[in-house]
Amino acid sequence: MNQWKFRYGVAVLLLASAMSPSDAHAQAATAEKAPEKQEVAEAKPAPPVDLGALFRMHWTNRTNAFRMQNEQLQFVVLLGDSITEGFEVAKYLPGRRVLNRGIGADVIGNDLPADDNRGVLKRLDESVFNCAATDVFLMIGINDLGSGRTPGVMEQGYRYILQRIKTETPRVRVHVQSVLPTRDNYAKHNANVVDFNGRLKKLAEEFGYDYLDIHALVADDKGELKAEYTGDGLHLNEAAYKVWLAEVERVMKW
Repeated sequence: MNQWKFRYGVAVLLLASAMSPSDAHAQAATAEKAPEKQEVAEAKPAPPVDLGALFRMHWTNRTNAFRMQNEQLQFVVLLGDSITEGFEVAKYLPGRRVLNRGIGADVIGNDLPADDNRGVLKRLDESVFNCAATDVFLMIGINDLGSGRTPGVMEQGYRYILQRIKTETPRVRVHVQSVLPTRDNYAKHNANVVDFNGRLKKLAEEFGYDYLDIHALVADDKGELKAEYTGDGLHLNEAAYKVWLAEVERVMKW
């Protein structure tokens, strides 16, 4: 046992004597510097948080989300009688946020018997004010003419409609559309249609709305509804709705 300890001690002494002074010094220096490097790495401070940039980013993200939500709650409204009701939104404007508020046989709504509950004037809440509308394409009047009302009486009622919209929803853009021409058994109304459309154009200018002359797009050289656009002389077929559709798309820049 003592012999083994002696041999081990000699080996250690020989190894120590084999190392150069420079090697020994380098090893000692390394041992001393290692803990110092570790301490420096641990003490390095984290970069400061730019709260201003975070707030600006949050503000931008939130306002963009608000804008997208608002767009989802905005609608274009088609308002009128059976001619409007026949404008199939799902077919002609798929994917667009458009509400059809046309009702067959409807009228402007003034100068009616006490038991007649029709009229655009009486349903503006359901057709405009409660619809988150941005634009309203209004076409109404042919049934008033069919009921014997004069263009003068109709103008008064139409003025009421525009005044209410302007007062209650001033940001809504109303597109005053001409009453369309007729033919065959309904051709007797065409003179009054032209008279009333002249009044509508002036009303649109008075209220700061635009006037869409759909009449001119579907009338023949006699001022009647083109035969290829109707089956009964009053209501429209698909070819006519495509003409009207193009005008709506032009105005909305779709």
